[in-house]
Amino acid sequence: MAKNESPMANHDHIERACQLGRPSSEKGKNTTPGGVMLGRNLVVCCDGTSNEIGKQLSNVLKLYRIAEKSERQIVFYQPGIGTVSMPNNWGKWKQKLRSTFEMATGHGLDRDVLNAYCFLARHYRDGDRIFLFGFSRGAYTVSVVAGVIYLIGLLREHQVNFASYALKAYKQASAVDDYAVAREFNEIALPQCVPIHFLGLWDSVASVIVPGRLFWSKLRLEELPFTSTNPAVSTLRQAIAIDEFRRMFRVQRWIEPQQFKPNRHSQSKTIPVQDSRQVWFAGCHSDIGGGFVEEESALSKYPLRWMLEQAADKGLRIRRTMLNHIVLGKERKHARRYTAPDPKGRLHHSLNKMWWPFEWWPKNVRRRDWHDRHTLWGYYLPRGEPRFIAPDSLVHISVVDRLRVVPSDRPVNLRLPYRIESMTGPISAKRK
Repeated sequence: MAKNESPMANHDHIERACQLGRPSSEKGKNTTPGGVMLGRNLVVCCDGTSNEIGKQLSNVLKLYRIAEKSERQIVFYQPGIGTVSMPNNWGKWKQKLRSTFEMATGHGLDRDVLNAYCFLARHYRDGDRIFLFGFSRGAYTVSVVAGVIYLIGLLREHQVNFASYALKAYKQASAVDDYAVAREFNEIALPQCVPIHFLGLWDSVASVIVPGRLFWSKLRLEELPFTSTNPAVSTLRQAIAIDEFRRMFRVQRWIEPQQFKPNRHSQSKTIPVQDSRQVWFAGCHSDIGGGFVEEESALSKYPLRWMLEQAADKGLRIRRTMLNHIVLGKERKHARRYTAPDPKGRLHHSLNKMWWPFEWWPKNVRRRDWHDRHTLWGYYLPRGEPRFIAPDSLVHISVVDRLRVVPSDRPVNLRLPYRIESMTGPISAKRK
């Protein structure tokens, strides 16, 4: 294939494979005798950097606890990049060194992507619904998984040994118009074209540092395809932090609007619009995705509750008693206490002394988020750069409540007009 050939070009045999999905011998396993589809939910939860099972639970882990686990809903949890898992002392020291490197660079992303992708490949049947959830780099991880599924497709259970090659072919496409390897892999493996039913992100961060293409090249940020646009995604929800100022936590925004077209070879003339919504919440990065001690997690309960309600509306099966306990703070006998949502809850300041040196390192003006920064020769100093909130953005109602009860909290980047997102959906009236 010529280098400048579009990856969207029509190939009849690939389109037939997309329409067929699975081999005929596997069809019918997920239907009633009358032919009614009994699709299951396949739920992937990828945690943020250094987040894992412990006392300080992230919103990803809380969602994992609240989600129903049954034959109708299979749930997979992937700890965050940089977590410690080796039980012996020497192994712990080795893992700590590796964890520090992974937290600083994002190294380990490929491993987490493959784990999630292989889970889906092993379990997916026709009619199943794929839910992907992630926080921070875990949010970027599930976005990459969705990107691989769109560009390459989803391998079948007996093809999981090809998964690393599928990821390699996908990453080849990160070069401009370099889709040749991805196309060749697609034509050989004939993977399934499947939609992503729901993609739920808490403050997605794409800070993955990799070496240049040549060994003497400088380090660069890796930008992978279809992580901010992806026609395979039916529903997108992202909760974004208003009060995050660190340059290393630049949010990966979803581009809106988009079309929903999971089969990129389809010739259909009727293409629906993707259901996407990005909402701003009060707090720093981990006030949105969780991870602070439970007593200081009141603000993080708002984006957790919002995400759960949005996903449940699209078919995620949740245990309401656990939602009431973990999210709303209702007490249960002989159970751990959980903090209820509170607009007066503690707002954490993540830009501490450890992070300030990075703020005085020149940054390319193409990545500037806040325009009140002077530039010189195409660079500027971030110095705690606020995130830009565009006019008419969706702001959660808990932010409005906080502005009322905490008069001292006046984010510099929150300006009128904006739309208000209620607990269950957008309020049409604008604040001006």
